[in-house]
Amino acid sequence: MIKLLDILNEGIDDSWTVGDETVTLRDILELTKDIPVTKYDVKKLSKIVLNWNGDPEHDIRIEKSNLSYPALVIATEKGRVRYILDGNHRIQKAIRNNLKTVDIKIIKPSMLSDKAKRILY
Repeated sequence: MIKLLDILNEGIDDSWTVGDETVTLRDILELTKDIPVTKYDVKKLSKIVLNWNGDPEHDIRIEKSNLSYPALVIATEKGRVRYILDGNHRIQKAIRNNLKTVDIKIIKPSMLSDKAKRILY
C-alpha cells in the first residue's frame, strides 16, 4: 500500500488554486487514500498526458519517476477520464518504457470534498 508520506517525501508538493481556495496534493492523497489502485491502458493515457517536448529538466524528472506510485486521474462520475492530476512524469516514463498498463487511482467527483470539487472540476 502506498503511504501518503512516501509520495510527499519524494519531493512532490503540488497545489491547485481557484480564486482564494487552494487544495494541496496532501489534501487529495488523504481524500483518495481508500480508492483502489487500477491497472490502466497506457495508450489511452498517452492522449491526455502532458508532454514537455524534450525539456531537459522534465526529462530528468521523467527518468527519476517512481512507477510504484499510482497516478491520480480525474474522471467523470461515470468514469470517463478527463485529465491526469498528478503523475504526468510517471505516465511519460511508462510510455518511454513501452509499458502496456500503469497503476492509477480514478477520482470521481463524489469522492472529493466540495472544496476539492470546486477547484478540480
